[in-house]
Parts: sequence; structure tokens; C-alpha cells
Amino acid sequence: MIEIDLDELVENLMQCRRCGICRNAVYEDRGFDGVCPVWRNSSGFETSFMRGRIQVALALLDGTLEKTPENAESLFTCTLCGNCTEICAAEFDPTECLEKVRAVLNDIPNDVHDTIAEKIMKYDNPYEEDNKIKRNWVKEVGFDVPTTGEVLYYTGCTAGMRLPNIAKSTAKILKAAGIDFAVLEEEPCCGSVMLRTGRVEDAQKNAEKFVEVIKNSGAKKILVTCAGCLKTLRNDYPKLGLELPEILHITEALQEIVQGKKLKLKPLGKGVKVTYHDPCHLSRAAGVYDDPREIIRSIPGVELVEMETNRNTAMCCGAGGGLRSYDAELSKRMAADRVKSAMEIDAEIIATACPFCENNLEAGAKQIESKIRVVDVVDLLAESLK
Repeated sequence: MIEIDLDELVENLMQCRRCGICRNAVYEDRGFDGVCPVWRNSSGFETSFMRGRIQVALALLDGTLEKTPENAESLFTCTLCGNCTEICAAEFDPTECLEKVRAVLNDIPNDVHDTIAEKIMKYDNPYEEDNKIKRNWVKEVGFDVPTTGEVLYYTGCTAGMRLPNIAKSTAKILKAAGIDFAVLEEEPCCGSVMLRTGRVEDAQKNAEKFVEVIKNSGAKKILVTCAGCLKTLRNDYPKLGLELPEILHITEALQEIVQGKKLKLKPLGKGVKVTYHDPCHLSRAAGVYDDPREIIRSIPGVELVEMETNRNTAMCCGAGGGLRSYDAELSKRMAADRVKSAMEIDAEIIATACPFCENNLEAGAKQIESKIRVVDVVDLLAESLK
């Protein structure tokens, strides 16, 4: 179980110098121009960026503010993207601290996140649907996929239930590369959203069940396509005192295959401009920046172009940290803002490496009536297979 030292947490929060650099810092040499995407796409009040959130957190923790859903609202209008942590001059991690604050204050009612946690515990997914449909896409790939094996592809809730094309593309590529893999008969949720929104006790129970399922599967390596799943399984489970086999994002696993030219690829066109959106949980949280880009560069006929903010300075798409469920309109405005960045460099395609990002960026593009195409990196690679 994650143990949170309240005194240490408060001491860390007090490290905030209230300089405001987390609001609208402009550091040209690092690619920052408006570091907080929530602040840029909301009312612009003090509580719409980390400096203000920290003051609200301290007031709730010491009792100055009454613990009500209204007073705690600003704690949840944040994606925990980590951009403020990248730029913070103080010696603490504001993103990690806010996540811990959510856990400490989880006795404050939050209908949206409480309901999601209940759904995951009941249905093994946040969508309140029959969990068996996560494997429905397997029927469409044209070959048998076993339910046990040393290499396990963990589809995840969003790819399995909302964007199955990502799962089918992944399977197609692994098959073409000659990699034997399995997909569980019934996948438990990784529990990422419960951890991000402070529901740590439910997350612990869910994680213990997850680990038991993986243990029984005999898997020695787990491949994931969701950046949130990667952060949860690789970074968070050890903090919960739980062990899993090696965890790899699919782009990490495929980069070596692509470099070794183990796949026969055809051109997608000539000079197709593709920009890559760095998912926060894959980039800043896991340090995976180059692998997805190398995969894109390997596709004949594709030109990789970069948005103004990219890699560790990339702006968040707005999907993470529970924001999409808590404030969908703010989340979509952030996504639209990111789409505009891609349009400014005349990109035809935004490729990303997370179904949550893809889903939200598509919503953002629709909001501003942009015709830019949003896809996962594995979809692009699968399209180019001969």
C-alpha cells in the first residue's frame, strides 16, 4: 500500500515559492510558451494552475477551507501532465504532490471519480460494459491468438473497448514480425484512473487482483499500447509493493524490430507530413521519446515534423489525470489547442502512442472542425506493411 507521510507532504507543498513560473513561463531555449495548458484554456483564475492549487490544497489540509466538493474542485481540474514539474525552480515535484493530496483528501465526495472507481471494481473497466468484449477484436485479425503465453499483449480498456483498431494493428505488426503473443481471456483494468484520482485503497485491491491474473497467465513480458497503463504497471505497482514481469510500451518493443528491418514496409505516400504528440505518461513519466519517432521515420514517404512544444516540453492533450471525465469541455479545449499546434506546422497527420490521447485529440479536432487525421503510431506502421 502507498504510505503517505502527511507532514512530509505539507512540507513539500510549502516549497512552492509562488513565483508563478508554472503559469505562463516562456523559455524559448526549452520550447515553453505557456506551460500550463489548463490555465491557457480556462478562466485564468489563480486556481487554474499549480501555484493556486497548492494554496487550496494547504488550506484544505489544515482546515482553513471546509472539505467540500466545491472547495476541492481545483484539485481535479488538472491532468497531472508534469509540465509544471519540468519547469519548477523549487526542490519538489508538484505533480506528484497533487496526486498525493487527492489521495489524502479522498474523503471529500467526488461523484464523477467515485462512480468510475465503482465501475472498475464491479466491471473490470470504467465503461460499465461486459468485460469480455475487450477481446472481441481478436476475431477480426484473421489468425488465432492464444490466451496464455510468455509474451502477453495487454490491450487495456480504451483500446479494447473504444479504439479496437489500435489492438488489431498491434496484433498485425507482431504477427508480421514473427513474435508469438497472447491476449488474456478477460483482462482486469490496470487501475490507472483510480490512482490518479486518489482512490488508492480501491486501486490497491484492483492491482492485487491484476498481479494474480498475470501470475496465473505465465507471462514473462507484458506489452502495452496505453501510456497510462505503462506508467501504472511500471511505475506505480512497485510502490504498491507488487511485482510484475518486464513491462514495455509497444513502441519500445517495435523500435528494435524496425531498426533491424524485420518488417517489409511500403510507402504511405510522398512527403506525408506527420507530427508526433508525446503522451505525458509515456514521455515525461517514462522517458520514452525517441522510439515512437524512429518508428514514424522508418515509414517510407513520411516526413516527421515537430510541433513548437515537443518531447519533455510537449503540451498535454487534456485527457489524463481524470480531467476528461471530470470536465469534458475543458479537456476538449485543451485537445483543440494541441491540434492547432499541429495545424500551424501544416501537419496532415497527428500520430500519438496512447488511445486516451488519440480519443481526445480527435474530439479536439472535431471541436474546431479540423480535417487533420489523428492516429496511433501502430496504426500508421500497420498501414505501411506490405
